[in-house]
Amino acid sequence: RLRGRKEYYIETNDETLYPTYSFLCTIDEDSTRVEPAMGIWFDINQTLLDEFVPNYDKIDKIHMKYWIKLFNEYKAVNKNVFGVLPLRSTLNNEKYTYVQLYSDRSREWKNGSKSKESIHDFYLVNDTTNKIQAIYSFTSPDQNNEFGLPTGGKYYSKNDTSTITFSNRGEVELIENLMKDCNKMDGKALSKYFADTVSIIDNEGRKYKVANSQWANMFDNLESVEWKLTMVNPGKITNTDPVSGIIVLSNYKETKKDGTKKHVSAYHWYMYGLDKKITSVSWMERPILP
Repeated sequence: RLRGRKEYYIETNDETLYPTYSFLCTIDEDSTRVEPAMGIWFDINQTLLDEFVPNYDKIDKIHMKYWIKLFNEYKAVNKNVFGVLPLRSTLNNEKYTYVQLYSDRSREWKNGSKSKESIHDFYLVNDTTNKIQAIYSFTSPDQNNEFGLPTGGKYYSKNDTSTITFSNRGEVELIENLMKDCNKMDGKALSKYFADTVSIIDNEGRKYKVANSQWANMFDNLESVEWKLTMVNPGKITNTDPVSGIIVLSNYKETKKDGTKKHVSAYHWYMYGLDKKITSVSWMERPILP
């Protein structure tokens, strides 16, 4: 039995009270297949997967590696289930039980990380094989978690402060492709990443603007370029328009045609506009010594 569980049931024989594809609460025995499966979490036990998940031994290697890696990284897991709601469709040809679980979970990793979250699990149990066919989970993280929150940090404006959230409008892919074209020294290709006019603040504090047509000549005095990314972090101010900023850490090496060389660790800050074009760039750099 699940620890600390309370049980509630709804009983009715009048299916006309429900829409065509509605659900009725079922008797308690319909959820018994899900209950012991929780031992997977309580005991961090990989072997139980074979008993409760169909064709576990035939799951592709990628998913197998994910589960093995996940369980090996845990030091302790506690999943306190406080609600179980087994349901079955009113359609006569349905052969599945829909078991919903409501729980609080805490996890501790061997590397010292910890997290807590409230979870709504949705288990689809095949009544013929009596095995779990699918699992869907929806989580709400504890606001005191050390990581994994949807917002965090702080942005300071003139009159207020706000939190920061990750942005996901193709910023990472844009920087990765920009790097590839830079390494090819393809100036014409660079123009597609930038707005018509871009504001620049270089590592010496100088301010200037670059027209889109100027990117084509960006490599005219260079012999070679080698740009390697180490981090791309796109973010935006919470609850504002989609305009975002992209923090990029990288190592950059270039050789000019006159023999001058530069090898630096660089910090770039890109502003990413509503039209998904870079509107401004500022950067700092420090030399990488031999």
